[in-house]
Amino acid sequence: IAVLDIPLLFENGSDAMMDATVCVTAPPEVQRARVMERGTMSAEQFDTILAKQMPDSEKRARADYVIVTDTVEHARAQVQFVINDITQRLTHA
Repeated sequence: IAVLDIPLLFENGSDAMMDATVCVTAPPEVQRARVMERGTMSAEQFDTILAKQMPDSEKRARADYVIVTDTVEHARAQVQFVINDITQRLTHA
């Protein structure tokens, strides 16, 4: 299993080259708060970047797996499920 972190995966069509896709998501207010806490960009810069991206709802709909990062424990359990599911699919391929 190889993991590629490609922020614009769906926007640039690279998803067509993948065996499976995962969308990591958080509620919009959580996403904004996390970015602003980093202190690396302004709210305006964040809004500009977000406007260029596909809506999160569409990314979730297109992904094979969705990982919600509401808590570390929940995210970890979802990652483990994805790994187990992909491993099982590879075993039966």
